Amino acid sequence: MRGVLVLAVACLALAGASSGLADGDPASDALVVQNVFFPYPTPSSSATGALSTQVEAAYARGYRVKVAVIGSPSDLGAVPSLFDKPQDYAQFLGQELQFYYVGPLLIVMPSGFGIYDGGRSTAAEGAVLARLKVSGSNGDDLTRSAADAVQKLLAAGALKSKDIKPPYVAALNSSGSLGRKIRLNYATFDDSGKTREFIAVRAGDTVLWKTATKLRATRADRTYFALWPSPKTVPAGPLKFCVQAADPSGHRSKPNCLQIQTK
Repeated sequence: MRGVLVLAVACLALAGASSGLADGDPASDALVVQNVFFPYPTPSSSATGALSTQVEAAYARGYRVKVAVIGSPSDLGAVPSLFDKPQDYAQFLGQELQFYYVGPLLIVMPSGFGIYDGGRSTAAEGAVLARLKVSGSNGDDLTRSAADAVQKLLAAGALKSKDIKPPYVAALNSSGSLGRKIRLNYATFDDSGKTREFIAVRAGDTVLWKTATKLRATRADRTYFALWPSPKTVPAGPLKFCVQAADPSGHRSKPNCLQIQTK
């Protein structure tokens, strides 16, 4: 629940509500926060671990991919008619996620694979997937087939996709006593899985303090913070902190600011 609240704050603060959330399509909600959607009932830990390991390997090499494993119509929520139509669902889900993620999106269903990349060419991925088959229809078989597909796509260099989305960032409620270190809370995420933040404290138009983090792995279901060594007194004017995020491709978010509550 904490992660969902963090994500909701970030998304609402930056861009307003998106039609991709709370639309009855479970994968469109889950894949904002994570890179893999598993079917219900959840497959074995060995199967889910195999897929997660392959997806993590893709990100470790600078690629991006999200995967939805669909075992039954119930996994599609309000769109059960797209079951066993993996390519149709890939396009549908890709469009649902486009506010947060534009990159390779792999769908695995009992009938086969689907691939979508924001309307861009997926010829390289399609050539790899055309040589593969889904090994069965239960959750473990589908998940292991997805893991094999990601491994083959990665080995073929078929997941190359230009990152076009800037990160998301939101300043969160922060408070403390002047003259002490004040914790400045924020949430951030990027479809690359890595961000760097630039943080500044202002009193009116006066910059009192600023800092920056190193590029590192960040997640949408966590909060982050910087410690501001505040002075005992500050100039007149609204006291606030602003945070801006950058991703490995050099894209930057717009700064997001929030007033600091002080005692």
